[in-house]
Order: sequence, then structure tokens, then C-alpha cells
Amino acid sequence: MESDLCEKVDISRIEIERVDGLPSKARVSSIEAANRVLDSWADSPPESGAGECDFQIVFEDGFRYRGHYRLNKSQKRISLSRYVRKQLTALASAKNVADLVKASGLAIVGTPCDDPAESARIALAHYNI
Repeated sequence: MESDLCEKVDISRIEIERVDGLPSKARVSSIEAANRVLDSWADSPPESGAGECDFQIVFEDGFRYRGHYRLNKSQKRISLSRYVRKQLTALASAKNVADLVKASGLAIVGTPCDDPAESARIALAHYNI
């Protein structure tokens, strides 16, 4: 029974849209598939700009996490989950949360809390990212 309380909510789908370069959209059902899409897009950078995309992770209970990802082929390995955890950790411990949310374009939808820092802590604790 106790292990049921510790299980994290899984991802239902991930939607990714390339912001610059070749117009592209993808809808996948796992972080691994999202990483493959992002890696593929990083292989074909736009003629100008860095190659950026917006993404939304939707979890099975309706919780949503939206963000912006800069494609960078020089990374050893693209990891959307590492990126999201890093963003959530920064948000959870930020002193000036409003500025961080504004600067990063993060959006956390579906938590029972209006405080972005507390929402980030909830996401890290309860969602399989």
C-alpha cells in the first residue's frame, strides 16, 4: 500500500513545435521519443538562429508543463527530462520566482497551488519526469 503512495504520475504525451528553421511539429508518448525528435532537429539547424522549440508535457492526471528548449547539437546527449528537472529545481529554489518564470517562459498548469515555486516542488515530487 505504501508503494502506491510513492508512485509518480506518468507522461501521457509530449507535444513539440519547432519555433525557427523548418516548421515541424511532433507528438510523442515518452521522453525517449522526444529526445530522438530533438536530436534529429538539432542535426538540421536553421540557416540563422540557434534552433529553438516550444514543448508541452501532459501527464496522465492532466498536469501540464510548458517550456522552451534551445536545440544545441554540441551537447553530448539531448535529455529533455534533465532539462525539465533543472528548470523545476531552479524554480523551486528561486528567490525571485516571478522574474525566473518570465525569463524562461515556463508554465505549470494543473497543480492545486498558485505559487510557481511550490508547483515546481510538487512536480518534482509527484511526476515522472
